[in-house]
Amino acid sequence: MMKTPMLVRLAPPLAALLAGGVLTACGGGDEGSSGGDVTEIVVATAETPWLDSYQQIADLYQQETGVTVTLRTFPFDGLLTQEANAAQTGSDAFDVFQLNEQWVGQFYDNRWVQPLEDLDGDFAWDDELIEFDGVGRWDEEARTTSTDGTPYSLPINGNIHEFMYRTDLYDQLGLEVPTTWDEVVANGRAARDAGVADGYVVRGQTPTYDFSALLFAAGGSWFADEAAGDWTPQAESPEFRQALEQFKALADVGPDAPQTIAQAEATSLMQGGSVLQATLVSAVAAPLEDEGSSTVAGQIGYSVLPGGTPVSGVWTVGVPTGLPDDRSQAAYDFISWLTSREAMQQWADAGGITTRTDVTSDRPELQVVIDSADLIHGGLRYTFTPAMLEVTDPAIGQYLAGTYTLDETVTTIQEGLARVVDDAGFVS
Repeated sequence: MMKTPMLVRLAPPLAALLAGGVLTACGGGDEGSSGGDVTEIVVATAETPWLDSYQQIADLYQQETGVTVTLRTFPFDGLLTQEANAAQTGSDAFDVFQLNEQWVGQFYDNRWVQPLEDLDGDFAWDDELIEFDGVGRWDEEARTTSTDGTPYSLPINGNIHEFMYRTDLYDQLGLEVPTTWDEVVANGRAARDAGVADGYVVRGQTPTYDFSALLFAAGGSWFADEAAGDWTPQAESPEFRQALEQFKALADVGPDAPQTIAQAEATSLMQGGSVLQATLVSAVAAPLEDEGSSTVAGQIGYSVLPGGTPVSGVWTVGVPTGLPDDRSQAAYDFISWLTSREAMQQWADAGGITTRTDVTSDRPELQVVIDSADLIHGGLRYTFTPAMLEVTDPAIGQYLAGTYTLDETVTTIQEGLARVVDDAGFVS
């Protein structure tokens, strides 16, 4: 088995982050110079653990430009409701929309945010800004994100899948950092057989996101050919079945009742020291390294995801459609600065998760993001993502729990997704 260098955290972040991390880069005009007489920008944002750090960066922008950035905060689901209502009513309540990756398809497809090239005729994607498999771009004909699509927003949170593991137990058991999922399962079995920990924790309550990484690693896909407009579900494919069986093997070396475990529970299990390894988003490094709440602080290693197909779970920022020209330009100036190297370095120094490859840090989870930049696969960005999850999450969860057979799971997902894409107006 090839030995993979272990990345061990050197120091805890300055700000605790559970599910985010902000700021990136782009091509743009002169920041803060062309927004007319605009003196305040209102940014719709979520009540996230990185909100304090976000406010620090907003304050820095005010110091540099004289423009006040007001962060208008809402609960996660409330943010989507507020932004969608503002877009549909044309209220101009916000100058910047903050979009979860799962929402971008809806906002791009409905033109609720402005194309960046309309705001800056010289716009060019910064080479150091990670694309996250086209999260900021939209192919209008295919109705999907695409790395060569029209730019609509900029990624400000570098959350991706990372492999996290107990370095002390790896050393104790003589294990090597895995590069394949079979090796992950083998390491998990070794830990269980030795009686030192559960082998792996699966987020079986919300499994679709994590399962996607195994699906892509197996060479599979959710749909036949999204770019070509073929939305035939692929749950019946050999690759999909292989990925499901691999996912079940991971669950079987972990805690009981995996269908009850979401991110908070998985994080808590790792913090408590009862689990050998897990796939979690980059920002979970913060609570794992918090000496006040984690028994394993300083004993976690971070590496590129086995199989080489980490899935992104980022936030982006865009400028709402319909704003007056001066407010649109002021908002664009802000998000251009926000995603610059200067701001991103400040964010990383404050504990954020980078979205640029030219940020420097001794935090290994940030290095994993940079090392994974060319491997990242897009998350669930469809216009029909909520309806899709209503099919896939419970079906996969029941399979992991052992209440659905493989065939039952495949049939449920295949038939359910066919209905979803049909109801959404896609050709299945």
